[in-house]
Amino acid sequence: MTEMNVIPSLPFWKAISTRHLVDPTAFALAMAGGPILVGVLGAPLLLVPSFAVVFGGPLYLALGIPVMLFYMSRNTVTPAAWAGLAFVANLVLFLPIVMVAVLTGGSHDGPSLFLFFGSIFAPLWGLASGFIYGHFERDFYKQTI
Repeated sequence: MTEMNVIPSLPFWKAISTRHLVDPTAFALAMAGGPILVGVLGAPLLLVPSFAVVFGGPLYLALGIPVMLFYMSRNTVTPAAWAGLAFVANLVLFLPIVMVAVLTGGSHDGPSLFLFFGSIFAPLWGLASGFIYGHFERDFYKQTI
């Protein structure tokens, strides 16, 4: 009678974990520190990097945090990949806005400035953020996202 209580195993797929752990402290420091580091190091040359932090920094954080968390949870990240993602995210956001403004005959001065300067500073900030994250990342503090 005991064999009637045994439930045969069903053919389920085995879960394959492809998630990577992210160090939240290093991530927060890298996201905030990348633009600030480029602004401080670029300030003696020109004041443009300092003003870029003020104007583009909040947008970099608002767009960059979700993009990087999504990418980092599935892939190992390098500073070059971080810079490439920052550049592509800037293009994906501002290129359609500039194109719509040009095609409709509207003012495209503001979006085109953000596209131009963002195409320069987003990869620099991403590269700096990638180096900061790689330097401060510790396995002990990594958490799932």
